[in-house]
Amino acid sequence: MTSKILNRRPGTSLVELLLFLGFFAICSGVLIGVLVSSGEQRTRQQTVASVEQEGVQLLQMLTRRIRRAESIAYPDAGVTSSALVLQLADEGQDPTVIALESGAIKAAEGNSVRTISSDQLTISDLQFQNTSVSSDSQSVTISFMITKIIPLPTAGTYSRLFESLVVLFPDHQLTGNGCGCSAPSCLDNDLNWNVCEGETCEGSETTLPCG
Repeated sequence: MTSKILNRRPGTSLVELLLFLGFFAICSGVLIGVLVSSGEQRTRQQTVASVEQEGVQLLQMLTRRIRRAESIAYPDAGVTSSALVLQLADEGQDPTVIALESGAIKAAEGNSVRTISSDQLTISDLQFQNTSVSSDSQSVTISFMITKIIPLPTAGTYSRLFESLVVLFPDHQLTGNGCGCSAPSCLDNDLNWNVCEGETCEGSETTLPCG
């Protein structure tokens, strides 16, 4: 009688295969979730860092402009406004007006107006408080809110308030406003100011919001 010896090789059963596939699917789902969450967190952090950086740069830019000024022409001491008017010695930059319009900070020098904030930011609640204690000791507090959209489907926006106190360098010999133009005025939420043309005062060709 001949006996046959069958060599059995170890294999994978259907149950083991299903368990492996289930475990692989769970691990893949967890890994994808971690990667997506990490990517969203990185995008949020980049948006926050961008707002912080651009807010600080905007504060520095405004500070430099204010410190170049001889005096604050508007608003009066102790008053808060959404617009600031500075008297400068340079006739081409006198007066310099800073105000908020359509979510952007605008700067007017004489009759020319340009945007000084980034078009990727939305600025709101711009306020200038004249904290001067005397004509020889002038200062102003700046505050504004920056909002930026987080580039994610459901992430919304990120907002941050920036504020700073800027002290003007004392100047006892004022040379700006050589024509003796009248002080700027806010009428119906429009700021009106005069520009020295030669030896006469002319009304500015542009206006900016005030309040």
